[in-house]
Amino acid sequence: MCEMAKEYVFGIINDIQKMSMNDGPGYRTTVFLKGCTLNCEWCHNPEGKNRYPEIIPFISNCTGCGECLKVCPTDAISLDRETSTPHIDRRLCITCLQCVNACQSDALIIWGKIMSVDQVMEEVLKDKLFYTNSKGGLTVSGGEPMAQPNFVKALFKAAKKENINTALDTCGQAPWNDYEKVLPHTDLVLFDLKNMDTRKHYSYAGLGNKLILENAEKIAKKGINMRIRIPVIPGSNDTKENWEKTAEFIKKLGKAVQGIDLLPYHPYVGGKYKAFGMDYPYPVGEGLEDELIEPIIKYFIESAPEVSVGG
Repeated sequence: MCEMAKEYVFGIINDIQKMSMNDGPGYRTTVFLKGCTLNCEWCHNPEGKNRYPEIIPFISNCTGCGECLKVCPTDAISLDRETSTPHIDRRLCITCLQCVNACQSDALIIWGKIMSVDQVMEEVLKDKLFYTNSKGGLTVSGGEPMAQPNFVKALFKAAKKENINTALDTCGQAPWNDYEKVLPHTDLVLFDLKNMDTRKHYSYAGLGNKLILENAEKIAKKGINMRIRIPVIPGSNDTKENWEKTAEFIKKLGKAVQGIDLLPYHPYVGGKYKAFGMDYPYPVGEGLEDELIEPIIKYFIESAPEVSVGG
């Protein structure tokens, strides 16, 4: 009998970040997947929203030569009249990459790479010694990693075979059946809580929070270690009422919660949208320095053993 062919599982990767210290304990490799189940107005990673590889204009590199227009088979590209930089009509683009190949200034880049579990693990294993010495490991983030649950499951299983700690950074907006695939291979869940008011959550993130809160409770009941991550967003969730309700909810999750991370909003992300030729839908105001976040800690000191600012 011939040996059964090896099954390959592929994911669409946004980025792989080495030596991260903000995505779980110790030094970690963070694998950012493409695709998100929410649509937060303040999103810091707009390039991760779409699940599939896509062409993104990097405006600052554009020389306005117009070569991309000449080769586009669907006329999906137009040049801005004032800046002579490309705009891509996503409804027409078929991601054929002819424009990327024609661009000599790297102003059009393909964002998102299809990789197998083995290919990702090859990168992860390069820093295994650092994980061992710092009690670090592998974190999968996004986008929303649960938009690709089968890949995350396979990747975590491979990591556990190498005795590498695994952390799942999730917004909670995914079917419970998908979490059940991934959680048996997960050591830590970094769980986002954005707003306790479901109407405001819908307004700023595109969906309500009912499923998110249900999933948080189910994960906690399984006894899996959790850290709750709370973005502090001016004009969205920065109210006394929201902090009190969030703290009360976290208390109910019990001993599974190992800590809380308050993540301050920073307006620099507006520049990323501009570089990619995208409109930033959230008002760009002043950022929140860590010292301005520290008074919020008082709401959470009884909800978890540790409360930090900045993750």
